Amino acid sequence: MSIAMANAVASALGFYLVLGALYGLYFISFGAGAMVPAARGAGLGFRLIILPGAILLWPVLLTRLIKGFPRPEPPRALRRLHVRLWVFLVPLVALGIMLTLMLRPADPLNDSLPRGVILEEAAS
Repeated sequence: MSIAMANAVASALGFYLVLGALYGLYFISFGAGAMVPAARGAGLGFRLIILPGAILLWPVLLTRLIKGFPRPEPPRALRRLHVRLWVFLVPLVALGIMLTLMLRPADPLNDSLPRGVILEEAAS
């Protein structure tokens, strides 16, 4: 990665975090209470705990604040969705672990140094 590219990435990340900090302060002041009724009476401690998440997830929270809040799903529907996800994910993770174990090299990697390389401790 070139220095110009690293500077661009660092600048973009800094811009994202500055916008996140501004939105996070707004969110802990006004948005949290509007989004979740239980957060209306929350104290400063709770608001400081959710501040880092609000800073990092500001695009998601801003979108939810603009679009409005979806009607809460009934617990039974969420449980059904949860079961479907686990039925899909458990075999997928198991398959990934099995493939990783099957595809690993049979011989351990040679950890010796190339010829001509002398460690400082060995040189003295």
